[in-house]
Formats: sequence, C-alpha cells, structure tokens
Amino acid sequence: MNPNRLKKVIFVIALVLRFALPAACQTETFASRIYFPGAIGVNIPSGDEQTSMRSGFSLVTAIEYRPKYTNAIFFRFNYDALSNKYNSLASQIPTNVTQGKLTANFFMLGLGYRHTKGKLGIYGLFQPGLNTSGYSTASSNANGVSIGNVSTRHLAFKISTGLEYYIVPHFALVAEPGFYHLYQIHRGIILNPNYLSYNIGFTTTLF
Repeated sequence: MNPNRLKKVIFVIALVLRFALPAACQTETFASRIYFPGAIGVNIPSGDEQTSMRSGFSLVTAIEYRPKYTNAIFFRFNYDALSNKYNSLASQIPTNVTQGKLTANFFMLGLGYRHTKGKLGIYGLFQPGLNTSGYSTASSNANGVSIGNVSTRHLAFKISTGLEYYIVPHFALVAEPGFYHLYQIHRGIILNPNYLSYNIGFTTTLF
C-alpha cells in the first residue's frame, strides 16, 4: 500500500475512534441511569360511602431516570393499572351497570428522593398525572342486550414510598406502598376517589 494512503487510512481510523469511543461510553453511562421498576400487588379503594368496592389487583410499571446512582433526586414516569369489582348504591354513577368491574389506569410523572445504606435503599415519590377510569355499560335493542364501554378522565396524584434490597448494584427487590387520589374534571362523576396499594416487585437496568 502506498505510504501516503496508509497514513490517510490510519488518520481516518484514529479520527473515528476519537469520536466513537467517548460516544459509546456516554451511551453506556446514560443507559446505566435508566431503571425499569415493576411490581404487582393489591389495592384497597376508599372514599365513596355509596359504593361497595372490593379490594383488587394492581400492576405498577415505570421508567426511572437517576442523574446520580443514589442519595439524590430521581425522576419517574408510571403507568399503573388497577382493577376492582363494585356494587354501587348511588343514584348517579358513570355507568348504568350497578354491579360490575372498574379499571383505573394512571399516567403519572414526578420526582422523588432516594437514600441507600449498604444493600438497603429507601425512597419517597410524588407524581401528579391523569387517571382514566373504565366501566362496562348495558343497552337494550331489538336483538337483546348489548354490552359496551365508557370511560372518564380525572386529574390525579400519587404518593408512594419504597424499600429496596440490592442483590447487585443495578438490581433490587422492592416493596412499595402507594396512595392515589382523583380530582373531578368538568363535574365528572368519580366512582371511587382514593386507592391505597401495596406492591412487591423489582427494579433493574437493561445494561
């Protein structure tokens, strides 16, 4: 190979490595700050004396960004799904089905603070967001009774705390209780305004 051409190839390779390696390192560092918490548990509804609602299932999924590994503020987006069976005695409810199933989906974004000591970590978290509550509806027609769905939207917030046990630095088992509260929008009817959930799960990074 021509010496001048060889020098050009070496220069190009060195130039590519000069910018590619730091970028790869930054990507790895950023990825190590992204966590994916997940948990399942039970929720206990409260706050509506005219509705008899059973305790139900809760599923918690989230994406969390930690600017620092621990002893610092962090940011988290949650998608939580709660479901309960109810028997309503109220004259006005969002559906004409007085005995049915309520599904409450929460989209929450907020921040918290985490502190760890050894393998144990504890955190607190506040998240405002949006709730979408879904119900079944029934209507009669010439063919009989048809079942449909209706949903209502509400402003909401969630307060939660968590206890973590780190098996390795980027994987921990988690116990997380949380409290949800719903607000009315445009005089919308809330079948149940409060939920208290108890969940167990884990948190981990992809890399």
